[in-house]
Amino acid sequence: MDMTKEVFENLKQMQMFSSLTDADIATFIGKIMVKRFRKNQTVLFEDESNAYMYMLLSGKVKVVQVMEDGKESIRAIHKTGDSFGELSLLDCKTSPAMVVAMEDTTAAIISKENFFTILYNQRKVLDNLLQMFCFRLRDSWERFQMVNFKNAAQRVVMVLHQQSSEQSEKTAEGIVLKDRFTHQVIADMVSLNRETVTRVIDKLQKDGAITIRKDKKIVLHPSFFKAASLI
Repeated sequence: MDMTKEVFENLKQMQMFSSLTDADIATFIGKIMVKRFRKNQTVLFEDESNAYMYMLLSGKVKVVQVMEDGKESIRAIHKTGDSFGELSLLDCKTSPAMVVAMEDTTAAIISKENFFTILYNQRKVLDNLLQMFCFRLRDSWERFQMVNFKNAAQRVVMVLHQQSSEQSEKTAEGIVLKDRFTHQVIADMVSLNRETVTRVIDKLQKDGAITIRKDKKIVLHPSFFKAASLI
């Protein structure tokens, strides 16, 4: 499959363009650039003026804010099929966070000029974009609620529960989170240190609420959801 065909097929699966026909996508496919980023490479620096929208064809990135004490706080994780950078194109403001590749990543990039051309010519894209922003706003409220819990166990349980509703698979074992979350990544998402997260995870395993498989994926059992419902 050549690169143009690969980009075309990926765009059809993305929420922003999911309502478009092949003919619609063909009108702007030639204006899209493709760029690859290595694991741990910075995609966007903090407060960097962003003139592009990024759509992930493969890989995963994290949106990170460095706190006053030097610790990283993960504000969001974007995976294959996700996009970011749209808000900066709309309000012309920078973000106080940087975007870093968590693994080797390939992104399709649309310039500001082409982004607005698509919005003006494709009403369905605008409708989808509004739905995406609504989801992100609700997600931000959930994260705000999560980091304001004083109890470390509550924070960890809530972030795992949140991931189960976004990226998971129901199996005979239980609900399996599709992504592999290290203790450090979870710690950065909930503003805790890694040692504290490890203690919480160990307690959840001991209580039978979760299992960590050999492939490092987390399995959530029924007792986990009972605990989450009490938060």
